[in-house]
Amino acid sequence: VKKILSDTAFPYAVCFENWLGDFNISTGIRNANAFNARKVFYVGDKRWDRRGAVGVHNYTDVEFLASIDDLRAMKKDYTFVGIDNVPGAVMLAEYNWKPRTLLVFGEEGVGITLGMQAMCEALVAIPMFGSVRSLNCGTASGIVMHNFVSRIGK
Repeated sequence: VKKILSDTAFPYAVCFENWLGDFNISTGIRNANAFNARKVFYVGDKRWDRRGAVGVHNYTDVEFLASIDDLRAMKKDYTFVGIDNVPGAVMLAEYNWKPRTLLVFGEEGVGITLGMQAMCEALVAIPMFGSVRSLNCGTASGIVMHNFVSRIGK
């Protein structure tokens, strides 16, 4: 199964920065598997309770990194795109995805750190139509990954 997923993966990876909630981390990894990302990177010192991932971490590569400095070398391999509802962010429907994208998601309440934002080529926001100001990380990651694979294809 892992080989088939690797051979058919979409041209993107995912990075979660300083996520704290075990269920959000598990949901993000499950979303990465569901939308067949090449890899998941986690920046920060949190180790999570894997039970919520329901085993998908066995099929989707997850690499833990100590700091954003560990990501800098990946700039030659990926276009970094931060997902955050900050001023100046492009709305999701308007963003033109590129192959070899690293989707970067920050922690709820804090968002993507300024250092990570500076590493991103673009910032993309999910439009909100209700009274909430933001979505939880797991939900947001699923929406964006689905948008990416639906629009870019293989």
